Amino acid sequence: MWGRAISVTVVGAVLVSVLSGCGGAGGGGAAELAPPGRGAGAISSAVESPGAAAGDELPESPAVAEIRRRGTLLVGVPTDAPDFVRRSEGQYRGFDVRIARILAEGLGMDPREQLAFRRLPPGLRSGAVSRGSVDVQLGGVERGADGVRVVAPYVVTTGSAGGRAERLVGVEPGDEKFRARLRKVLGEAVADGSWQHAAERTLLERRPSARPPELSGE
Repeated sequence: MWGRAISVTVVGAVLVSVLSGCGGAGGGGAAELAPPGRGAGAISSAVESPGAAAGDELPESPAVAEIRRRGTLLVGVPTDAPDFVRRSEGQYRGFDVRIARILAEGLGMDPREQLAFRRLPPGLRSGAVSRGSVDVQLGGVERGADGVRVVAPYVVTTGSAGGRAERLVGVEPGDEKFRARLRKVLGEAVADGSWQHAAERTLLERRPSARPPELSGE
């Protein structure tokens, strides 16, 4: 009897020890589930960082600061240039829309959610950027006009008289960091083929002579 009792006690002690060890392993396994959670947090931060970095690149740009505060890039487009931009069934379509999306992406914005257009008839184009009606003006901009600083041409075509005709990007004067960024974005779009792709999809059928701008100089 005593021998059986001792055996049972020993077996019980062994079982308790084994179960305790399993509990410890389980606890260790549970603890190891934490790193994926921490990893997910790191991934979330990595996703957010490009936008933050894009904002940090232009810390002294009033225009970019206002655009980011508002959360939307406002682009003015003419009402009388259907070959370049038109509104159909409540949607803006055309080459100017593609260029606006390229500019928005270059500023770290989501063109699907953070891009808006404002139609500018001839009487409202002058001073549109200086009044704050829009951040960027595509087309309807003239070199030397008051209240607007030309960024660069975004497309070159043949005018009605057969000569060279440029369509220009305009911004408010005084923010050279913003202007330089937009020039850089346009230049990159020409270099990487994004400009050509946009033209082939939306412009060349209507304006076969359209060609990309040369942005090497001022």
